[in-house]
Amino acid sequence: MQDAGIRVKIDNIKPDNFNARKLKRFVQRWEIRDANGKLYDIKSHQFRATFVRELIKQKVPIAHVMKQFAHVSVEMTAHYLSLEEDEIKAIFSDLILKPNAKIAGLQASEIRNKLDVVFKGKTAKDMDDIILGLSKTMSFNPLPTGICLYDFRRGNCTDGDGCFMYNCPNYVTEVSFLPILKDELQLLETEMRRLKELGQEPAWQVQYVKWKYLKPLVEELEGQDIE
Repeated sequence: MQDAGIRVKIDNIKPDNFNARKLKRFVQRWEIRDANGKLYDIKSHQFRATFVRELIKQKVPIAHVMKQFAHVSVEMTAHYLSLEEDEIKAIFSDLILKPNAKIAGLQASEIRNKLDVVFKGKTAKDMDDIILGLSKTMSFNPLPTGICLYDFRRGNCTDGDGCFMYNCPNYVTEVSFLPILKDELQLLETEMRRLKELGQEPAWQVQYVKWKYLKPLVEELEGQDIE
């Protein structure tokens, strides 16, 4: 890089080298110690974790965080951040239970209608308290493209391996997952075209069953996204 006769060299330091050459000296210089009095073995990855955690706290859509940091599921994001169960519940309850939440799923209309009745005439503070109360009683199981509301305290889900989420009444998704759902729909339609060209009707039918549930989800969220 050169500007007005001044040359600036930019080095891309590998994480291991950065930890050894930069962070280790930083810790030594400022006497950063752990609970046992030993110099703290800080890693650059911990800054990344803190940054992602702050994004979540600032209510940046989870799907955006997942895409930016190459997480394949919300569960991975939650595990990566070492979020407490209460924090996970708070994130998901705010995502799908807040007034005017843009959600989709087989039971999405029923959820909205029930919440409209509960929220009617309530102040913003009252609604926040209601959502907090619901978050403590409901189950929120992270999925790659949404949330499963099934309460596993009742035992294992009866659908088992036969569940592909989109045909399940316990599945609900939200508009922040729309980019991921649209990508999945595009891949599914590409695969269906390939199977049709190959004349593999049974395999095409399997994909079609998924498509007929996924397509309406995407369309419903797209309709809400432009409102």
